Amino acid sequence: MFPSILLIDKPKGITSFQVVKKVRKKFGLRKVGHAGTLDPIATGLLILLVEEATRFSEFFLRLAKAYIATALLGVITNTYDAEGEVLEVRDVSVSCEDVERVLAQFVGRISQKPPPFSAKKIGGLKAYELARKGLEVELKPVEVEVYRAKVLECKIPSVVFEFEVSAGTYIRSLVNDIGLKLGCGAHIKELRRTRIGNWSVGMALSYERLETIQDLWGVAIPIDQALNFLPAVKLSWREYKLFRNGARIKAPVQCFGYVRVFSQEGFLGVGLCEGGFLKPHRLMPFE
Repeated sequence: MFPSILLIDKPKGITSFQVVKKVRKKFGLRKVGHAGTLDPIATGLLILLVEEATRFSEFFLRLAKAYIATALLGVITNTYDAEGEVLEVRDVSVSCEDVERVLAQFVGRISQKPPPFSAKKIGGLKAYELARKGLEVELKPVEVEVYRAKVLECKIPSVVFEFEVSAGTYIRSLVNDIGLKLGCGAHIKELRRTRIGNWSVGMALSYERLETIQDLWGVAIPIDQALNFLPAVKLSWREYKLFRNGARIKAPVQCFGYVRVFSQEGFLGVGLCEGGFLKPHRLMPFE
């Protein structure tokens, strides 16, 4: 199987790892990874990286993401979603106008604590492993960015939000923090990821369709095409030989940051342009 990505619409109730495991087993693949996990309660777009495409996961992980979240005001849970234990129930005496006003305060650069039940690591252990043992989990705040936040539907105590956020943003924490700012608390009832970068869930393969197909030809996207959000640079034969052996070369064109690198041999991988030079960053393996 050629190095590629696969867009899957993950259903509710299964983990991202279960989707990875199913694809690897069903199609007899050596390597399959994903570019950003979804909780079991969440549905929506999951990008799978197939075979040597796993080398380039960092570039997909950095992409902005969009979500639709249905929140229930007045109930706080230990996981910040409907699967958790209810910690507190509060009166909800806020209006839709209050929700809009508070929501506006969460647009831009914000400091956010990951949920206690998350995959963030503390001393080598995942936070949810410690939380399940009843141990106190203290996660450090991280800076994230909310590019856009909108109320799609407001029928107190239920509110449907749409968020566009930077990589690393926890929507569960975002909704929990909005609820606390409103004074009534909140948790997520439903969560759907609708977009990663330019990839939309409407382009994804449903889990039901995944069950029926026999191979990935025609549905997998070659990695060089999938990385088309990075500029492309083509090398001469001489430049190719130097670059392929790990040398830093003079950039053949003006460029800055990460670029896809091609030669007459095809896609070589991703290079980094700095100070007029191009150096290898993540390369495809030698045949």
